[in-house]
Amino acid sequence: MFRFVGVAVIGFAFLVSGCLPNPQSVAERRESFSRSGLKGSLILSSLPSDAKAVGAVFGNRIKLEGYRLNPAAPKRGDRVSVTLFWGALKPVNEDYQVFVHGDAKGGNARRLHGDHFPAKGKYPTDAWKPGEIIVDEFSMKVSKDYGAPKLGIYTGLYKGNYRLPLTSKGNAPSDTANRSQPIEITF
Repeated sequence: MFRFVGVAVIGFAFLVSGCLPNPQSVAERRESFSRSGLKGSLILSSLPSDAKAVGAVFGNRIKLEGYRLNPAAPKRGDRVSVTLFWGALKPVNEDYQVFVHGDAKGGNARRLHGDHFPAKGKYPTDAWKPGEIIVDEFSMKVSKDYGAPKLGIYTGLYKGNYRLPLTSKGNAPSDTANRSQPIEITF
């Protein structure tokens, strides 16, 4: 009787395990990720000609290729549209978020935040392939009474409490907190 129950339990375990999903490796997910609806809008083959080049590298894997700002010369009270252009230098095995800090320069004002998943959350970093340019658009509102004469926009990548190290600053200023500052707005 015990032998039959043991065989039945083992047989049931095999049957149930056949119904469980087969988890993909990160590499398999990267290869099988459907990019067809993203190409031309969120995935480009080159940096747009109107983008300003940055070249900051995070973790020797992800490069901030450039950015675009709209309006080009924002004023207090404007909603500012920022487009960051990212690229993978090597495969990325983690799904990172982008942090955006708008910090006052030369005066006092509260920090503006714009943390988000890149590419409107439609294209996680662990699926990025080298050679692609990933379009990452977001916007932030600058209050009419913003108290500083300048606004520095800092960015980088993180997961949980871990911030991906800035391993090359490119042609943008940076700080010791693994933040690239590709944009400075003067009011």
